[in-house]
Amino acid sequence: MADFYTEMAAMARGLLAPTSQGGLGQGEIVLTRKTPGTPGPNPWDPVEPVTQAETLRGAVRGVSQRLVGTEMGGTVILASDRQAICEVPQMQYQAGDTLSVDGTPVHIIAFERIPAAGIAAAVKFTIRG
Repeated sequence: MADFYTEMAAMARGLLAPTSQGGLGQGEIVLTRKTPGTPGPNPWDPVEPVTQAETLRGAVRGVSQRLVGTEMGGTVILASDRQAICEVPQMQYQAGDTLSVDGTPVHIIAFERIPAAGIAAAVKFTIRG
């Protein structure tokens, strides 16, 4: 069964490729995560955060009208929120991280792995901003 989901992840990656590469993907989507840096030997020195970034294949659309007003990830979904269906990132991610959609940063308010269990083939990020 693991081979099936590995194949589905490869298929999703191909489908989410940019249109210039024969896929259905749109624009540029970059996942960015900032984590606290390591303090130096001097406690008075500022600690710089560590920033990780990964470009993802994906497509962005508005949220379904039936989701507006419902709770997701501890936040009520607004009509102006959007969803980004992306290939599975290689780096770790969580709600509160940032996606840049065509250079505009937006906040990840929730995410859903597809399928929910086992080897993920794609990730659906709910974004605001």
